[in-house]
Amino acid sequence: MISLLYGLLAVVQAGLAVRLAAQKLALPAIVAVGVSADSAIVGVGSLLGVGEPLETLTLARFAAHAVLTPLLIVYAAGGTRLVPGAWLLAAALIVPGTVALWGLRFEPRRWAGTLRYVDAESGPPVAALITTVALLVAGIFAWVRHRRPWLLLGGVTLLVASAAAVAVPILGNAGEAVLLAAISVPGPPDAASR
Repeated sequence: MISLLYGLLAVVQAGLAVRLAAQKLALPAIVAVGVSADSAIVGVGSLLGVGEPLETLTLARFAAHAVLTPLLIVYAAGGTRLVPGAWLLAAALIVPGTVALWGLRFEPRRWAGTLRYVDAESGPPVAALITTVALLVAGIFAWVRHRRPWLLLGGVTLLVASAAAVAVPILGNAGEAVLLAAISVPGPPDAASR
């Protein structure tokens, strides 16, 4: 049952990717493709079973998070003078995240009928936390300057859902979907500028 929910989340996230791309929000759209793939891979994990195919897909899942998630920092900078610094910060998170992929040691983990591989020696998700903080700050600015609370609400939802995902993993994927939906809420043409 939970595997089907992961599949449903993958479809929702893919739909959000299309919506974001149609809105010309390229960076969030690319991230949405990555999180959709993540949800889909976890959704089919129990069908694939323990072994090389699922392990290979898991490496792609981790790579997508390492490379794509920090791109939301650039989105959060909007059309401000902070964009060059946002690119530097994103790169500073992407490079070590990508290098760390070679040191991953996967172990299978089952939860509620799902099967996925996790990093046996994982620490706190530093890049994801820094990205979330950037989104929260951008959300505060969007709310104060444009009376648009959606990015802040999406960021808070992601933060809470990610914390709860330690016990209920699907909540992290659901939090990503809520964040992407919040980003996709249309606003006035200048609302992206923070």
